[in-house]
Amino acid sequence: MRTRDRILETSLDLFNDEGETEQTAVDIANALDISPGNLYYHFKGKDAIIRALFDNFETEMKTILRGSRGRIASLEDNWVYTYIILEEIYDFRFFFRALSVLLDRYPDLATRFRALLAEMRNTIEDILDGLQTADLIEIDPRLRDPLIDQLISTMVFWLSRSALTQSDADERTLIHRTVFEAMALVVPYMDDAGIDALSSLVDHYEKVIK
Repeated sequence: MRTRDRILETSLDLFNDEGETEQTAVDIANALDISPGNLYYHFKGKDAIIRALFDNFETEMKTILRGSRGRIASLEDNWVYTYIILEEIYDFRFFFRALSVLLDRYPDLATRFRALLAEMRNTIEDILDGLQTADLIEIDPRLRDPLIDQLISTMVFWLSRSALTQSDADERTLIHRTVFEAMALVVPYMDDAGIDALSSLVDHYEKVIK
């Protein structure tokens, strides 16, 4: 692995496990057993590393969000797809555990993060359209935007809430629980077929995470 990639990988591990504010560029260099000068050859400090990590997250998340187009037409597909999104967020969880702090510190990243949220909104709209076309849900147009806002909030702030409540759930359980919470927001708009399908999914995934 190239030194640049090793720096990013190690930095991400440290930020995720110990918190980004606790780490300095020297800490990262020490963890890699390289000199600070070697690290600075590749990144001019921790800010540059954070921006490079956001580049990676942004690229991967855009690929995931754009890959849904017209492909999510069942509740099972939606469950799996939501899991994939949350898994990607978990991989870069240090961003989301201190989201407002980081976005205040890096206004340029805040602009790009808002663009990602717009992509997420478009994806959720497409998924809801697919579920409605499949006659699994029926949403009053007046309630559509508030529902999408709730779904986005659930998918963006679940890690902040987990940190506040000091949840000791493992990654897999925490993600499945959050997927269920997102799906539960759609229950009021489901017909009997949709509720039956969701009940089967919940039964299955409760067995999976035990």
